[in-house]
Amino acid sequence: MSNMGFRFKQFQVNHDRCAMKVGTDGILLGAWADVTQANQILDLGSGSGLIALMLAQRSCAESRICAVEIDHVAAQQACENVLISPWKNKIQVYQQDIDSFCTQTAERFDLIVANPPYFQTGVDCRNEERNTARYFAAQSHLHWLETAAACLAPKGKISFVLPFEAGETLLKSTALYCVARCDVITKQGKVPQRMLLTFATQSQTLRYDELIIYDTQNQYHADFVALTQDFYLNF
Repeated sequence: MSNMGFRFKQFQVNHDRCAMKVGTDGILLGAWADVTQANQILDLGSGSGLIALMLAQRSCAESRICAVEIDHVAAQQACENVLISPWKNKIQVYQQDIDSFCTQTAERFDLIVANPPYFQTGVDCRNEERNTARYFAAQSHLHWLETAAACLAPKGKISFVLPFEAGETLLKSTALYCVARCDVITKQGKVPQRMLLTFATQSQTLRYDELIIYDTQNQYHADFVALTQDFYLNF
């Protein structure tokens, strides 16, 4: 990966004008979220458009994806990334805040995904855009989840990637049902540092997994390779 962008097997993500660059969290969510029967997909806080593009690759040809990004510059670059991809007719980018979009849209989505901001407190970031991307102040993870639920189809699902402790907090806070959970371990033998979660309005049997990124030899674990091999050039 360069500062300019990241090349995947079927598409390129340029991110030099985005506050948050292509990273493991987004790649995990884009590869893990269940796209089965997901004809209408919503990516909240899309940034460079990474997750929207990954879901476009994985979903059926008839699916349509809305990518919502509040920052004008990031939304513009997401549009450019979509236009140079094979799925320019599947993805529509909206430069809008998530509250406005979710309350105004008449669409109901089968799958909603988000890699939301995750630092509650701390020293200001280097620029306003990065500050917006990483600090969520009043916009808690629960708020993001409830906002997403407002435009969810009756049998739809919402998938988030979060730091592990934030995921545990969200699980205790929401009235939605957790139907899938994957604890992500950066290195084999260590404690989980991330959590992939899927919520629904209807109760289902919980599907629980663990995913290890690196084995004890600092090589990519076979499970991580299996999850992401359709995207990474070196797998």
